[in-house]
Amino acid sequence: MRLGDADTLAAADDLLTQWRDHLANLPEAPEATADDTSATVAWPSRDVTGVLALQRHGLQPLTVIAVRRATTPVPKHGDHHDLVIRHAGPADLDKVIELELGVIHYDAHFGAAFPRPATPELVQEATRKNLAQRPDWTWLAMRCGEPVGLAVVEPPDEATWIAGMTRPGRTAYLPSMFLSPDDRGTGTGAKLITHVHEALDARGVDLTLLHYAQLNPLSGPFWHRMGYRPLWSIWAALPASTLR
Repeated sequence: MRLGDADTLAAADDLLTQWRDHLANLPEAPEATADDTSATVAWPSRDVTGVLALQRHGLQPLTVIAVRRATTPVPKHGDHHDLVIRHAGPADLDKVIELELGVIHYDAHFGAAFPRPATPELVQEATRKNLAQRPDWTWLAMRCGEPVGLAVVEPPDEATWIAGMTRPGRTAYLPSMFLSPDDRGTGTGAKLITHVHEALDARGVDLTLLHYAQLNPLSGPFWHRMGYRPLWSIWAALPASTLR
């Protein structure tokens, strides 16, 4: 949204009304009733003046884009002497795919992902490419020889699609982080992400962006502890035809 009116609430309400009417008159409007469609707005997280307009038009907060600066202090966590963090390689393909699909299926509980029949094949193709072309940007947390956690980062030259959502600087994007259920709440995730942050800082990354599901009770508290702060809130009407 780009609003020039000093009365943000009224301007947002007017724009959303125009959008609703526009969608209703499109020839392909019936497609907007599909479950995996949405009418989506990216709203500045700290701007509270237009939130009521978003709610009145049937949008709900879905995900958050959050940012961490390279200078953010590293939080304390347990030693976890039995945990080994290493880069993933082509030989880890099957396990990385399994963990990547775990991210998608978990986020689906909150409307932040929509698994489709083609999803496993697409994830397999993308993961194989990533591990072959940039294996040092994917990390596995290993315990007793078994992967229990995954973190994947897009380097700055691949994260240009989202870098404009924050201030200028070498910006990376963290699309995937997943822990096995038994390792959640144990400090494993903190050690894994601290390791990743230290690597990104050493590589000269100024800012790291990520999305998390706003309704996920684990994500927000975890990422805030890890030094991230909300930049944008992604609001959506699901399906798109429910925009009112």
